Amino acid sequence: MPNFSNCSNTFIRAIDNPSLNLWELTQFSYNGSFNGSLSEIDYRPPHIITLAGCREICGAGSEYYEWKDSSATITTWVLPVMGLLLQAPYESNEFWRTLRALARWLGNPIASLSYTLWNIKTTSKCALMVDMATKYEQIPGLYDEESPGQRSQFSQIRDSMYILSVMNQYEIKRRMPSIEAEKLLRVALFSDSLKLTADENTSGLVQQRYELATLIRKGRRKGVVPVFISLLWFIFSLEISIQQAYGELGANRTAHNMALGCLLSWLPVLILTSIVDRNPIAADSILHELNSFLDRVRSALLDVNLRTAYIQDTNKHQDDFAWTTALDSEDYFRLDFFTEFAGQGRLRWHYGVAHSIIASIEGSFMAAAGRNWLKDAELARTKMILGPEKLFGLRWFDFRMLWQIISSICILVDFTPTVGLGCRSGGFLIFGVLSFAIFSVELLVWCLVNDGTASPGRFRKYSLARLSSRVERHLSRSDSHNWGPYMVSKLRFRQFLRWYSRLSFRDRIEIFILNPSEAINAGWLVYVVIAQTFGWYRNCSCMVSIWGGRGGYIDFDWIENCPANEVNVYWGFGIGTSLFVMCTAFAFIVVEYCTQSHLSTVDYEESRRGLRWTRWFKKHTYLVRSIPRKFIGCGIHLWLKTMGKKAFHERRSLLWTWKTKEQGGLPTLEGQGSNLHLSGGSRSRESDDAFESDDIGEPGDVLMEPLELAPPVQEGWSGPL
Repeated sequence: MPNFSNCSNTFIRAIDNPSLNLWELTQFSYNGSFNGSLSEIDYRPPHIITLAGCREICGAGSEYYEWKDSSATITTWVLPVMGLLLQAPYESNEFWRTLRALARWLGNPIASLSYTLWNIKTTSKCALMVDMATKYEQIPGLYDEESPGQRSQFSQIRDSMYILSVMNQYEIKRRMPSIEAEKLLRVALFSDSLKLTADENTSGLVQQRYELATLIRKGRRKGVVPVFISLLWFIFSLEISIQQAYGELGANRTAHNMALGCLLSWLPVLILTSIVDRNPIAADSILHELNSFLDRVRSALLDVNLRTAYIQDTNKHQDDFAWTTALDSEDYFRLDFFTEFAGQGRLRWHYGVAHSIIASIEGSFMAAAGRNWLKDAELARTKMILGPEKLFGLRWFDFRMLWQIISSICILVDFTPTVGLGCRSGGFLIFGVLSFAIFSVELLVWCLVNDGTASPGRFRKYSLARLSSRVERHLSRSDSHNWGPYMVSKLRFRQFLRWYSRLSFRDRIEIFILNPSEAINAGWLVYVVIAQTFGWYRNCSCMVSIWGGRGGYIDFDWIENCPANEVNVYWGFGIGTSLFVMCTAFAFIVVEYCTQSHLSTVDYEESRRGLRWTRWFKKHTYLVRSIPRKFIGCGIHLWLKTMGKKAFHERRSLLWTWKTKEQGGLPTLEGQGSNLHLSGGSRSRESDDAFESDDIGEPGDVLMEPLELAPPVQEGWSGPL
């Protein structure tokens, strides 16, 4: 094991004392060009040695940190990170699923953050719709004052939106007829007149939703305080590292600990997002309850008498429910509408069922109506059940998701490697590149490959079945082949082929490429942390920083400490970037948690108090929150103008405001049966500042029609899937 202090003294003594004639040492003096800080000075530092000289004088291997230094890193970073990981939303008694989720979170953080932020955005929109359902100063009670014993329309919408936000965390069955599935969800969530049995009143479905929402709220995973405590531990450790780094400005040991904190600064953001995108205590139990609820609604719609009574009560036409014949397919709709829990980015290519419903009811009437859109409850429910004239189904991709993806990439790269490319900064770079590459492959497969399809046609001639046939023909012609072991291998290989042939192309990419890549990247991250903790990088090859094609030398004058004026700018920029991104993410998550909690609160009165505080907070921070939206909106409009494209002037999203539109906000329905259509709904502008940003909207509102994301082709079903 080398001792860099001793070999440094030996080399410096040989250079400073030419009379000793230690040519075997002085021949390793570096005479090439310099990189980084050394390139800016006017003189050539005398005590610079080449890589070959370092290996010759200092020896091979690594000079590990002393235990006092390693233990300081363990207590400062390793233990806080382990504490954070223990607060992750694991599933109980599911070892392999937990291990797979951990490998995915650590090995593919961009995808994990993207999916989680997308779920948070969807839940935020559900909470916003509940907030905007009534006037600013009005929060109705649990029961209707005019109709004693009946639940208020506001409380019903609150239950419906919360159930929809929870459904968004579950994956639906593959190749399910998407249009029919969306219509079933609309009836189950928003209808208040469908009878589930012949002998019940019309409030049966409303009561079912209330009981289901209460059950889910009670089963929602708690434990927010321990997560915040673990987060404060991490922040405290980061503050200690920054204080030590600037207390010993230029010291390598403290700088490396600080860089390790910057590398892991995305991890508390990922854990903190799980507080908002919270999973149930028993995800499989909630899955069963959701499927049972939808199956009861499905059975009611298939019942001729119940469906006829529902059509008469709602003044609709028989043709409006012709789609219910598809619900008779037990392969798709019976008991397992949802298949498994997908929250916090556990499953790939999970888009959820909520966004298509939310976006369509926003665009059809809610964005135009604004606050108090529930003032005509019958009209609002009709529009939420019918939806727009053209439905796109549950599997279309909205480009507004790209904002969550960009945010995830920014969070991942908030660490700043050291100047130059060596083992330490190279390890950071490898982790970032692998994370981006894995996510890019996942996104590319999601966009281009149909769900549930086999290999693309141009790859079929290279399939395993064809290759195995060629191998068998070749081996059968061989006289020297031992057929005993071959027959066993052939049987196993055929079993593998049968299993492989049943996999879709997406499954093959996931099993053979993405899963191993995520495990490798997660292992690489663990290796980087361990190497940093115990000093595995303290060897000649790493200290000369030869990864970037330049360097190849060590300055023994700066081997342990660098002059403060040389590193002050680099350290300040790196710490500032990391803290800005991390604190911005923390602030966003805390605000989302506080403004969405009224949706998941069990006690209704506490929920009303929480909603009052949410409205008060949004009103008094409206100007601050509108600044980023205005900048982004202006940037989008400028880009569209530069590209010669025309932006939509009509909003598609519901914006929060405390003012109620006086007239023309809510569209009216004309016609009867299948000929129902919207009319009116003029968007009167008030003089109040609350609507000044109405033409700018959210990021992505100016984008065109939604893009169907590789819809699968299903025989027997019409329309896009």
